[in-house]
Amino acid sequence: MANDLLGLADRLEKKAKAIEKAASQTAVDTALAIVGDLAYKTPVDTSEALSNWIVTLDSPATQRISPHYPGEGGSTQRASAAETINNAKAVLKNKKPGQTIFITNNAPYIRKLNDGSSAQAPAGFVERAALLGRKMISKFKIKD
Repeated sequence: MANDLLGLADRLEKKAKAIEKAASQTAVDTALAIVGDLAYKTPVDTSEALSNWIVTLDSPATQRISPHYPGEGGSTQRASAAETINNAKAVLKNKKPGQTIFITNNAPYIRKLNDGSSAQAPAGFVERAALLGRKMISKFKIKD
């Protein structure tokens, strides 16, 4: 009987670790989907706002950065969006189970953009990205 209980304890421990790992990977995948959506849905002129989608672990970003690829009239959107996503991937590859992911934008006018101040995107693109993330999380399954 003791061996049966030890075996059960071992299987439960392995299952718990698998759940932690799967949940952490789902968080990473969800964060990347959100950042990807934000990088391509944020209205663009100089690329500053989309470049400021910063992913961090454990605490939110406090800095504001210059555009990855400065431009005018959205001319550098693709390059800046790709760099924003690559930066997120670089941070998220170091995520450990239990760490919190933050997606922050400290551009001073990001709220105005999200409220619809640009004709390039309707209001609520941030909320749209968050809903996309919620949808991904709702599909979270543990494989046996």
